Amino acid sequence: MIKEIPKYERPREKLLLNGVKSLSNKELLAIIIKSGTKGKSAIEIAEEILNSINSLKELKDLELLELNKIKGLGDVKAMEIIASIELGLRIVSEKTFNKQLASPYEIYEEYKHRLDYNNEHFIALYFDNKCHVIAEKELFIGDNNILLLKPNEIFRYAIKIGSQAIVIMHNHPTGDATPSKADIAFTNKLVKMGNALNVVIMDHIIIGNYYYSFTENGKM
Repeated sequence: MIKEIPKYERPREKLLLNGVKSLSNKELLAIIIKSGTKGKSAIEIAEEILNSINSLKELKDLELLELNKIKGLGDVKAMEIIASIELGLRIVSEKTFNKQLASPYEIYEEYKHRLDYNNEHFIALYFDNKCHVIAEKELFIGDNNILLLKPNEIFRYAIKIGSQAIVIMHNHPTGDATPSKADIAFTNKLVKMGNALNVVIMDHIIIGNYYYSFTENGKM
């Protein structure tokens, strides 16, 4: 239990003494949870939440029903966690995404230095009707295998946040931005699915030493 932890190591006291940056992810989440339940501390509940996901980024995708499955998290605590995450996302969105990225070149300039070129990264950018990026979702990191991506997840998230336009982007670590046959087939599949769901796939941009835009090359 938290009361059994030395006072200077408890999340709230630690924050007061050393500042918020001294806290671990588990401790930050425990503060949001506030209190535990019989036989289970807020820190243990926080640890169970974090153990249920593969990375911290996935925390933003947790839904009320998923959190309710964790013992000690009722509707109120689960809603407080979701609200805190959403507020954080909106702060980041306002700082990072509150800009119009109207052209493939602008997207390339924005992201070319943000990708780890040791691996292939697949990212979806979600737009509002004014061409503002309202969300960014990393879909996959790893080997050159676009077929591992699940189109349903891309559109499910678009519907969840109310976005009707998406740009798919990935990098080629070799530096050659020329699309592969798999890239072309996957793009065509996304476009067809988007048409059926009234979600527009505006472009697929491949980043290498320069960039390749399916839209600019008449492939959309």
